[in-house]
Formats: sequence, structure tokens, C-alpha cells
Amino acid sequence: TAIPDLAGSARAVSAGGNHTCVLLTSGEMRCYGADGAVSLAGIAAISSGDGHSCALTATGGVKCWGENGTGQLGNGTYTFSTTPVDVQGLASSVVAISAGSSHTCALINNGGVKCWGYNVYGQLGNGTFEASNTPKDVFGVARGAVEIAAGFLHTCIRTEGGEVRCWGANDAGQLGSDVNTYRSLPAPVPGLAGVDAIEAGDAHTCALVDGGVKCWGDNSDGQVGDGAQANRNAPVDVQGLANGVRSISAGGRHTCAITTDNALYCWGGNQNGQLGNGLNGVNLLPTDVSGLTSGVVGVDAGANHTCAAMSDGSAKCWGQNANGKLGNGVQSNSMFPAPVQQLTMSATNPSISAGSDFTCARASNGGVKCWGQNNSGQLGIPSRENSA
Repeated sequence: TAIPDLAGSARAVSAGGNHTCVLLTSGEMRCYGADGAVSLAGIAAISSGDGHSCALTATGGVKCWGENGTGQLGNGTYTFSTTPVDVQGLASSVVAISAGSSHTCALINNGGVKCWGYNVYGQLGNGTFEASNTPKDVFGVARGAVEIAAGFLHTCIRTEGGEVRCWGANDAGQLGSDVNTYRSLPAPVPGLAGVDAIEAGDAHTCALVDGGVKCWGDNSDGQVGDGAQANRNAPVDVQGLANGVRSISAGGRHTCAITTDNALYCWGGNQNGQLGNGLNGVNLLPTDVSGLTSGVVGVDAGANHTCAAMSDGSAKCWGQNANGKLGNGVQSNSMFPAPVQQLTMSATNPSISAGSDFTCARASNGGVKCWGQNNSGQLGIPSRENSA
């Protein structure tokens, strides 16, 4: 009998006592047995937090690895793992994931949201302030969510009606409300409608609206992009990006945007060169990333570094390079985009995620490659050695 989805793609096959493994021409290996089909590839998307990463599989499941002191791996334990583990109860039906500092959230195909991990500020959205090592439903979001964004200590969703609801820490106004108190339940961001995408940074949040960008929250390094350095409790327009933006990413204290002509602009904190313009010091307004005026198809802003996916399947990173998180084989900072070595991604559907001190990307064969710090196993290999 034919094995589904393997027509013309098998290169070698090996049958064991109670299982069978097939090596595909892409380099992926799939195994079949009592536990069903298992694959080390087939990853649809990835998201990295402070010391952990999670992957969304092509079948709608979630696997996580790395730091787990607050249950952010979602496998029912508080023990770190150097290899991917299954998130309890999420073997299928997940359509998107987002990893915060020490918590993780998943968007379910029915429009519901589940979160797990650290919860001192209510960032799990379940009405409590207790950590959870298994996924819990976000209260009041049984359906209607179409996007999820987990920040350092807060979380936001975008609804199918184009509204934004946020919860968790609010010390800098990152929830978009006038009162700087944290919330354990989702609350709407007032005056914000018609939103096409959202991104959550450490303590600021941004939304893509009609081709322009609005941000709010922490603005100490100009990451809100309105030309000032005062925190904003309500959304304000990013100056110089009135229209023509198709993608955004919010990092530690900086923000980046890809325009419709595939050019990249960044603004905010730049102490380690994370804006990629060859300079140090904050930029209160969007500035061109050196050499990336075209060909950018994806971007992710980390705590102090930034990575871009290019249209030819390559990746470039810049900024702080502690433990080799830029992936260029050295450990010195770079104020300009530097090619990531030994990485080829999908040119049409890339996924790259910059964590605190490490980076992960979905390779062209559907697997995942990671580099940088590995003290908690966040690179997903059976050791805790860093890799540049």
C-alpha cells in the first residue's frame, strides 16, 4: 500500500523489527511505527523566547525545547530539555505560535488561544497570576482571534474584526491603556481598528494599519518611532512610514519594518548596532538598514540583534554577537548585516526567530537550525555547548 505524500520523494528505506524509516530526497527522515508517524522536519514556523524555542509542525502540533523553569515548554514539567518535547494537548489544530520571555502562546484553528509558562504579571490571560506548565485557555477568547503576539511580559491578539486585545505587564503602557496596571484578562486597545498585523516587543507593541505603523508602550530608546523618547499609553503613528509597509517586528528596544518594495527600516535602541546602519546610539525615526534596500522577505528583531530573511533563501544578522548569535562564525558585534553561514531557507515562506542570545530558522528542508547561546539547551541539540 502506498505511504501518503511520499510519491517520488523517497531515496532510501529501512525496516526495523516494529518500525519503518524512509529517507527523502530533501534529506528529511520519516519513521512509522506504534507511535504513528514521526519526523525531524516538517516544521511550519518557529518562535524563540528568552531561553527557549517552540516549533509549529506542518500537522498543527507544537514542540518546545530549552529553559523550562516556569513551565514555558508546556510538557507538564519544570525541567529544561536540550531536545524538542511535545506540548501537552497540542498535537494538532494549532495554526500559529509566539514565545515571550518565559511564556508561550498558541493560536488554535477555531480562533481560541492557549498560553503556558510564567504568569506573575497575568501574561497567560487566564485570570490568575500562577505559572502553568501545561496550556491554559485565555479567558474570553474562545474564538475570533487570528493572530497572537507574546512580548517580554505581555501578550496581545488581533481579532478577525481588526481589533487588538492585550494583557499582562503594563508598566510602560504596552497594553495601550491609560492606566499603567497589569491585567490578567484580555482588554481592548482603545481607538485601534482595522489592524492587519501586530508585534510585541519587550515593553512596547506595534500594529500594521492600512500600510502604516502605529506603536505604543516603552519609548525610552525611541522604539515607538514618533520622534520622541516619552512612553506612550496609546497608539501613535510611526513617522515616515505613512503607508507602504507590509511587515513589522518589535524587539527588545528597537523595531523594524519591511516595505512593499522589500526594503528594511529600523528605529530605536542601537547600542550594539542592532539597527544595521553602521552607527551606535538611538534613532528616534526609521532609518535604512545598510545594504538592505531590496530583497528582504522576513525580519525578526531580538533583544539586541536583528535578522533578516532574503529572497534568495539566505539570512543576514547584525547587532550584538555574544555567544555567536549572529551565526557568522565569530563572536564580535556587527553594525552591518552579515551573512549567516551554513543556512539555506525557503525563499517563499521563510521563518527566522531572534531570541535573547540565540537565533533559530526554518531550513529549506523543513527542519530547524539554531545558533548562539545554549546554556539551557535552547539550540535543541543533545548538549549545552554554544555555537557561532
